[in-house]
Amino acid sequence: MIYLHLNCDEYLSTQRLAAMKQALGDAEMADLNSATLQGAQTKAADILAEASMMPFLAARRLLVVFGYLEHLDKRMGASKNPDSAAHQEAATLIEGAARLPDTCDLVFVDSTVDKRRALWKGFTLPVADDGAKQGKSKGDGRKVAGLEALIKAKTIVQEEWATPDARGLPGWLQRYARSHNIALDGRAVQTLADFVGPNLRQLDNELQKLSTYAGARHITADDVKLLVSDASEALIWDLTDALGQRNSGRAMHALAELRRGDANPFYLLTMFARQYRVLLKVKAAAQRGGGSEYDIANRVGEKPYSVKKALAMVHHYSVPDLIAIMDRLLEADYAMKTGTDPETEIDVLIAELTMKKS
Repeated sequence: MIYLHLNCDEYLSTQRLAAMKQALGDAEMADLNSATLQGAQTKAADILAEASMMPFLAARRLLVVFGYLEHLDKRMGASKNPDSAAHQEAATLIEGAARLPDTCDLVFVDSTVDKRRALWKGFTLPVADDGAKQGKSKGDGRKVAGLEALIKAKTIVQEEWATPDARGLPGWLQRYARSHNIALDGRAVQTLADFVGPNLRQLDNELQKLSTYAGARHITADDVKLLVSDASEALIWDLTDALGQRNSGRAMHALAELRRGDANPFYLLTMFARQYRVLLKVKAAAQRGGGSEYDIANRVGEKPYSVKKALAMVHHYSVPDLIAIMDRLLEADYAMKTGTDPETEIDVLIAELTMKKS
């Protein structure tokens, strides 16, 4: 069977490939009966030859080809000529795919294929010209089906492994944890989804760490805040909120909490800059059309958690305020790298931002 993983979530696609390899049998036999090819370094003939090999002491083989269709699509697009070598290679692959034995699972993993172009839609090879220059590819006028037609004919199975969106992420996380016998309470699910966002590989790593820490009991939101690597972002937002409200007491308390967690001054400055960049992006997005934190998060490329926090405090700042703060952060960065005591510079910076008028 031929499978297509097109623009799939990297983690979900990798999990699917691991399951397919595991289905080949024990680890030693699976290694003997699986292979990978990299698209930019292979040809259609290599793929077809590898996929045609008989399995060794097993019922099936697995061949995974990374980036080949994307590479071929770009070559075909660049040629702008159906008489090109790239079109000939596409014809070799597509026509040869229908003749592959059922004993091989062939999986193409690609980030993109232009669905307006010939590899997807199909093409016609030009009729050979007797006067063609020597070495030029020659066709016979036959029509070659594109990937779209092969998918409709079920010659190729396109598997959809999309990253859950922000709204669906908590549900996905709960189901995933349950399937791995990891118990999460409701607040822990939402907190973990907020802190990490739709990075499924990181979510898996964090779940394993939390599960080891919690043991047999349920994982709580406090566990997530304690152990998850991005949890310090919440404290940074608390500090940014206190600065926006000109609340020096809250700001210094949040700074002390961050320092208690061993946050060094250069890390703090980097995080301050990130938070204010998010505020700028969210304020601009809200002015252009608004929407929920999920809508804005998609538009600006940030986590819904960060956008939700930013939306709650952007009214404290004008755009010129935010630009001036970014300039001040740049000055602090220069000072800290040219001799000023970093801890003292952070204290001065916090005091200045707390007093700054909007």
